[in-house]
Amino acid sequence: MSNAPRNNPRNFLIAIVMLFLAGPLAAQIQSSPLAGQQGTAVVIAQTSSGGSNTYLIDPSSNQVIGIIEGLGLPHGITVNPEGTKYYVTNEHDISVDVVDARSLKVIKRIPLAARPNNIASSSSARKVYAAIAGAPMVQVIDMDTDEVIKSIATVGGVHNTFATPDGRYIAAGMVGARTLSIIDTSTDEIAWSLGPEVMKEGVRPMGFETNADGSTKRIFVNLSSLEGFVVVDFEKREVVEKIVAPRAPLVKYNLIGVRNSLAHGIEVLADQSAVWVVSRVSGRVIGWTLPELEWIGDVDVGVSSWLTSTPDSRYLYVATTGRDETVVIDLETLTVVERIKVGDSPKRMRTFHVPADVIQMTKRAGGGSP
Repeated sequence: MSNAPRNNPRNFLIAIVMLFLAGPLAAQIQSSPLAGQQGTAVVIAQTSSGGSNTYLIDPSSNQVIGIIEGLGLPHGITVNPEGTKYYVTNEHDISVDVVDARSLKVIKRIPLAARPNNIASSSSARKVYAAIAGAPMVQVIDMDTDEVIKSIATVGGVHNTFATPDGRYIAAGMVGARTLSIIDTSTDEIAWSLGPEVMKEGVRPMGFETNADGSTKRIFVNLSSLEGFVVVDFEKREVVEKIVAPRAPLVKYNLIGVRNSLAHGIEVLADQSAVWVVSRVSGRVIGWTLPELEWIGDVDVGVSSWLTSTPDSRYLYVATTGRDETVVIDLETLTVVERIKVGDSPKRMRTFHVPADVIQMTKRAGGGSP
């Protein structure tokens, strides 16, 4: 692990954000009307791309409290606003599987047009957006009927969909087409795009910085050959900066298992104090302050591909693909404090707010370690 001086207004920002905990700044944690309400709990959902299970982790104990079983190659996961249904993209069966959050059983399998990748949801629009990698489209699912209601044409197969914190837009990233498209959730039409002449490389995971009113200020975007990210000004609709991670010692760099994405995974903390990135090529999690984008430091975790954070912005959870673990990092000390065994090749992960009774039912339905 290496550290830089942390000229980080983090503690000051935490004090401020506590006044707004139920408001827009908490929305980066998978925007939900449950956030900050009494009688709710937090769960970390971890998919395993090499198997058929998705693991649910209680961050208060760092224990696996439930396992969603039998989903062929689960890729991405999201949740409905009530925290009672999970939506999981199933690459094997080419579907979105709807899972009852209490019983952890699949209650509906929604067929898709082609193989999906990631998935996102807008709580305000009550819709789910499945990234279709096997065809040039995003498919839209109504949360109330659990039916596909629209297919939005794109210029290429879509690797990622992410909802802006206010739920007004979906950002769709394409690898082969090297395009970022922004979808308006009120119309389910593409509002604007940045094509290959701007993005230049495959578009990978994204994170969002918000304005004081909860609207989107900047998008931070991983690109295929960049150990870092580019910064998209949402209002200007243009790339305004490229952030490259400081070099680690040469011995740390390893292309094994990296494929064609040097950095894959980006997380903006709920208090908007920092953005953290997973470097697959150097096995580090790397942080920058917000809004200044000054380097904080890094933590060695090994080959990894995703990350999420707790609503108090204290801990990062990192999917370490090379070790089949979810690693917990204390951001106050920049140290690994826990390693949680999960399934084969852990990948996508999200932080959700769910009703407290859902956690109790989850423990009864499928608790235990893998």
